[in-house]
Amino acid sequence: MMNYLMPQKKSNNMAMAAGIAVIAGVALVTAIPHTRKICSKWIINTLDGLRDRMAKNRNGGSWEHDLASAEKLKGPVNKRRNTSKIDVPSAGTNAWKEDWSSE
Repeated sequence: MMNYLMPQKKSNNMAMAAGIAVIAGVALVTAIPHTRKICSKWIINTLDGLRDRMAKNRNGGSWEHDLASAEKLKGPVNKRRNTSKIDVPSAGTNAWKEDWSSE
């Protein structure tokens, strides 16, 4: 059976080297208090920036801009259909009453 995730021996060695580098970096950061403080501040600031950016994208658009872009998507006003008008030929008849009462 072939391993599709890591088909070659080189990939296994590279993944092991990357894992060791990550573990050594985390150990170095947590071992030195000054570095730990700097890294934790950087991580907190980065996450706060991402959270602010996501909140801005979620709630940042003004409703006037959203309404204007929705009106553009509808097309020109003179080419829009009148949705209050019913274009069914039998809508004005009482044939439905006769069908219902005959059951």
